[in-house]
Amino acid sequence: MATCYWNHDPQPCETYLCLDGKSQVCARCCVEKCAVDTPAWFANCAEAGHPTWPAVRSRRNVAPKLVCLESYWNHELFKAISVKGFFESLATLIRPRLKLAHRFVESERGLAYYTRHPDGLLWKLPESWDTPIYYLAFHGEAGAVKSVLDRIGSETLLEAFRGYGKCGYRNLVYFAACNVLCGSEGEKFARDFLAASGCRAVIGYTTNVDWMHSLVTDMLFLQRFYTDPDPWNNLAVIFDSVKEDYRPAQTLGYTMMQAEGLSPQPMTENSACALGNQESRYIV
Repeated sequence: MATCYWNHDPQPCETYLCLDGKSQVCARCCVEKCAVDTPAWFANCAEAGHPTWPAVRSRRNVAPKLVCLESYWNHELFKAISVKGFFESLATLIRPRLKLAHRFVESERGLAYYTRHPDGLLWKLPESWDTPIYYLAFHGEAGAVKSVLDRIGSETLLEAFRGYGKCGYRNLVYFAACNVLCGSEGEKFARDFLAASGCRAVIGYTTNVDWMHSLVTDMLFLQRFYTDPDPWNNLAVIFDSVKEDYRPAQTLGYTMMQAEGLSPQPMTENSACALGNQESRYIV
C-alpha cells in the first residue's frame, strides 16, 4: 500500500495530511507533483499560507533568488524573444516563490556594470549577495559569449565574476549559450573560471543548441535545484537526473564542471571523467 499520494515511498513519519483532508502526502508530492498535476489544489495551499510540511518549511538551504543576464537574440524589433516570461512562470511553482532579477546586457561594459567587483550593481546591493545561481543567456562560442553588440571573451568573463564564490556565499554560474564549454578551449575556460570566481560549479553546453530544448533543460534543472532540500550536496544528482529524464539534454552536450571536493556524490563512468586536475571535475 502506498504511503503517499504519488507513491514516492517515504517513511510514514514523513507524510502529512493534505489540505483536501483525506490524502497523505510527502514533501515531494507537494513540491514536484501537486503544482503540475493538480495546480488548483496547489493554488489553494498557497492562498491558505501553506506549505505546511516541515521538510519544505525548514529546508531553505539556498535563497530563492535567480539573477538572469540576457542578451537580445536577434535584430528583429517585432519578433523579440526572452527567457524572462518562462522564468516568471517557473517562479510561481517554487515555494517560497522564486525571486527573479532580470536585465538585458548588450556589451562588455553592460556586463561589467552589473557584475564587476567592487562597483558592479550586484556587489553594491546586499540583497543580491546570497543568490545561488547567476544565469547568462547569450549566443556563445567556446570560452566566450556574444551579445548583439560585443563578443565577450574568456578574460572578460573571468574578470566579471572574479571572487563571486569567495565572499561567504555558495553559487554557480549557468551559461545558457551555445558551445561555451566545447572542446579543449571550453574545458580550459571552465577550469579558469572556477579558479577565478571561486564558484561551486559552471554549467553549460558543448554544441549549437536548440533554443527551446535547452530552455526546457535549464528550467528542469532550476526547478529541481530550488526545490531540493540540500541542493549543494545533491548537485551532481540533480544534474544527472535532468539528463536522465530529458534525453535531448544529452544530445545538446549538457555539461557541468564542479570545483573538486565540493560534492560528495561519486562520479560514474557514464557521467563523469577525471581530468587529472585536483581542482575540478567535469561532468558530461
